[in-house]
Amino acid sequence: MRIADLPIPDVLRDFIARERGIQELYPPQEEAVRRGLFDGRNIVMCTSTATGKTLMAELVMINAVLTRSVKAVLAVPLRALAYEKARDLRVYERLGVRIAVTTGEYDKEDAWLMNYDIVVTTYEKLDSLLRHRAEWLRQVGVLVIDEIHYIDDDKRGPTIESIIAKVKTLGLNTQILALSATVGNAEEIANYLDAELVASDWRPVRLREGVYYDGVIYYADGSRALIKDLGNPVLSLVMDTIVNGGQALVFTNSRSNTVKLAQQIAHYICNYGMKLIEPGTLAKISNSIIETSQSKLLGEELARIVKCGVAFHHAGLDMDTRSIVESSFRDRLIKVVVATTTLAAGVNLPARRVIIHEYRRYEPGIGMEELPVMEYKQMAGRAGRPGLDPYGEAVLIARSEDEVDYLIRNYINARVEDVKSKFLTDKNLATHILSAIASGYASSIDDIMRFISSTLGYVQGDFDKNEFLRDLLRRKVDDLINFLVESGFLERMDSNVAATALGSLLNNLYLDPYTANTYIRGLRARDETNDLGYTHLIVQSPEVPRLRVRRNEFDDYLELVLDNWDYLLIKPPISRDEIENGEFEDEELEDYLSTVKTAVMLLDWANEVSEDELYKNYDVGPGDLRVYSDLMDWLASAVARLAGALNMRRHEEMLNILRWRLTYGVRDELIELVVNLEGVGRARARALYNSGFRNIEDIANADPRAISVIRGFGDKLARSIVEQARKLISEGRVARAPTVNREDGVRQGYTRKRGSLLDYL
Repeated sequence: MRIADLPIPDVLRDFIARERGIQELYPPQEEAVRRGLFDGRNIVMCTSTATGKTLMAELVMINAVLTRSVKAVLAVPLRALAYEKARDLRVYERLGVRIAVTTGEYDKEDAWLMNYDIVVTTYEKLDSLLRHRAEWLRQVGVLVIDEIHYIDDDKRGPTIESIIAKVKTLGLNTQILALSATVGNAEEIANYLDAELVASDWRPVRLREGVYYDGVIYYADGSRALIKDLGNPVLSLVMDTIVNGGQALVFTNSRSNTVKLAQQIAHYICNYGMKLIEPGTLAKISNSIIETSQSKLLGEELARIVKCGVAFHHAGLDMDTRSIVESSFRDRLIKVVVATTTLAAGVNLPARRVIIHEYRRYEPGIGMEELPVMEYKQMAGRAGRPGLDPYGEAVLIARSEDEVDYLIRNYINARVEDVKSKFLTDKNLATHILSAIASGYASSIDDIMRFISSTLGYVQGDFDKNEFLRDLLRRKVDDLINFLVESGFLERMDSNVAATALGSLLNNLYLDPYTANTYIRGLRARDETNDLGYTHLIVQSPEVPRLRVRRNEFDDYLELVLDNWDYLLIKPPISRDEIENGEFEDEELEDYLSTVKTAVMLLDWANEVSEDELYKNYDVGPGDLRVYSDLMDWLASAVARLAGALNMRRHEEMLNILRWRLTYGVRDELIELVVNLEGVGRARARALYNSGFRNIEDIANADPRAISVIRGFGDKLARSIVEQARKLISEGRVARAPTVNREDGVRQGYTRKRGSLLDYL
């Protein structure tokens, strides 16, 4: 089928042919068309990577906007992916289609999105918009759920099911297009979504899968290939790839391994006799990484190996640096990228050969776990660059001869796991029961049962076919409603249930009731605490990534806990006497101390400790800080709002200030500058403040030339912030930082001393 044959407007056909250079569809794309993609049918596309699922999603969304004057929503699992997809979609703005991206601020309905045709967002943000019942959602004609296999995820899966249940409950006439490369039970997912299934193993580039051991690749079809053994399996496979004109993508199980492997490969390439790289061009890329990276240490570490045509890629890198690495790899200048397995879903980098260095990874509280087949297939699917490679290769590395057969059997020839709903666990069910009631989707237990019947968990549990199981589920729902009533989040009125003011607030804040109970218990423990106490309370949310405490740090953090015992709102699981008398096993306190370490790192950030120091002390990079910053903006604000709702004014005042500090990484005096001025972050704000420009009035009254000479500023930015300041004052829109009086010794929670092990005790 040709693009010219598609039932879409001529202007869109011409645009795809001209701008994308696409004339014909791949077989899976053609099947999607024949199954009703442009006729409004729901479609599940479960096809290999690089088979054009994204193009079909784009076409169905743009076509709906142009021909039916409806809106479209594209939901993805990761924030970074949302911005990447939005960036790619902006090419259609030339057709007059308006593109927006929204990922945070769960307590807002974002009415401004009414003015856009396509909204790119995360699952969580879309669920939040449905909770607020944003009016513009009724105009959504197409909903694309990317990476539908995330329905198996403990956290994101129930959110996807909640979205689908709410769309059904609202009765929206919305076409659903669900996309994935790896779903074992795709037919069941299609039935659940009342959708046509397009399932295909077809690939534009043939994929060969094998296992490497001792200089030989053992392919699944029984053939073998000899590889020059360089004493390091990854290095041997990488060099074989690039000497033969290909690029390699290496997946490993930890950040430290990405750096170590990348350094080993870079050293070998730069000392290799034959010319494999373009040193002049790579030197320019290296310089741009140094200029761009928000962490000098991390940037220099990466820039050094980029000169040899190699890069590491993990979540600690900031978005701009990642973008340089990715574009340089696509342009075939960087020959090798070493990435973490957990980042595989977010790396759209096809390569001649994909190398899986480790098929196990460390899971906190569990130990080393084998990767699911689904993740292996996601990584393997990156192999083969359409138009550049005659084939792609995915190669696992074995450590013994016996492991060769094990890996072929359990990964290459294994069936991808079925996705299983996690909706009906107590925590997820309680969260979404509260959400359904507080958002007006249900007002009785019968309504709740109808709402749950629209979830995959209900379908997979066979509740519709078994009355006994239905009764058990109804009792479980009733028990959870009682829990929510006892917690003060719901109230019963005869046979109906309704959200209390506190329950409605939780729903708007996107807090689950279990985390909210922890926050409330902490706030009630003490009338006022120090910054450590508040920050430690905030990081109790399971959403916050926790830093592991090393063995040589254990005693220092334990001492910090004892020094701040009265101020910590959430106490350890054992008593102070037991800790002081040594009556405990380290494992009993590991999780607790990880929350303390995370809180200390965040306070260092809020006290303007540099990104380099944070990277050195905690292995937290700029990309991580962006994640923590977004989380603090949400969670610190949520705890402050909870304190306000509970009439705890002192807590509310303190948390309102701490929220800005934890979000922007600044001390109190810089809040006004970073909150109001676009283009002014923590470093520039400090430079302004130290130069005498301490508030918006100072900026507005300044000569831009006086600001342009400050480090980090130039003429353009200086003029911009002066104009911003003057406009904010004239319109009366200056956001002022709240001020509170602090008790002596209450503020910080720990004292920084130079030269000690962690540089803070």
